[in-house]
Amino acid sequence: MEKDTIIKIALTVVLAVYLVFALAMTGLAERADRYNGVTISVVDSIGSGFVSDADVAGECGDLYALVASQPREAFDLRDLEQRILNMPVVESANVAAYCNGSLHIDVNPMVPVARVFSHNGQSYYINRTGKKVIANANYHVDVPIVIGDFNDSSLHAEHLLPMLSYIAADPTLNALVSTVTLSASGDIIIIPVIRGQVINFGDKDNVSDKFDRLKTFYKKVMPVKGWNTYDTISVKWAGQVVASRREKSLGRISLQTEESEFDYIDDIATMTPDADGFVEDSTAHV
Repeated sequence: MEKDTIIKIALTVVLAVYLVFALAMTGLAERADRYNGVTISVVDSIGSGFVSDADVAGECGDLYALVASQPREAFDLRDLEQRILNMPVVESANVAAYCNGSLHIDVNPMVPVARVFSHNGQSYYINRTGKKVIANANYHVDVPIVIGDFNDSSLHAEHLLPMLSYIAADPTLNALVSTVTLSASGDIIIIPVIRGQVINFGDKDNVSDKFDRLKTFYKKVMPVKGWNTYDTISVKWAGQVVASRREKSLGRISLQTEESEFDYIDDIATMTPDADGFVEDSTAHV
């Protein structure tokens, strides 16, 4: 064997050994590599105060200390994200490793569409997917009040959540609606912020059309007829708005009202629509 050939083989062996050693060391270095910091950003667009960066870090097992002491391979970013999403106060979360070597977490607190006062005495906020946060003195969000039970097996959530989400997305309706409940007959009843009025919404169908009719009524009829003329407004019936003149007293309606108090507002037999689909009912119901 020629000398040059021997030298080439020797060099090849040395290079191969070096590459194996270098790759091994690189793998060890990677496993020992740590994130150079963690940033938690809570984007609380409605100022709910439901969750802070400290709450998120604590939920993840004192994340700041873990990042400082643990190698990158100790962190399962997808699992970390899911742990944050499992927090009742969190609407969405995103965990990402940046190319600069830092760990970044974006968190959006739960955005409630209503505050529920349950018949068992509990009070909690609920979002559009049915996620709940027990209400306490540490935070307050100005959203419509709902009277009812929002258990997974309850029809209340099925009936009301789509409508509540629609209200939450419309600034005008969100400002108008104060309380929502169900009557004994199954009609959705809205109590607006306008004192002394009750709105019969009917069932959960045709939400957009019903609210369009209601907003048109408040915009075009109320300013002409007078804001205190009617005490009961109904958009239950297709293509029209039914309004009853204030010829009766609703009495005092408390927050924990019985739904049966609203059963009288459904007498279509005395109502005749005009050409614009507006019905004025001057018959008192008792």
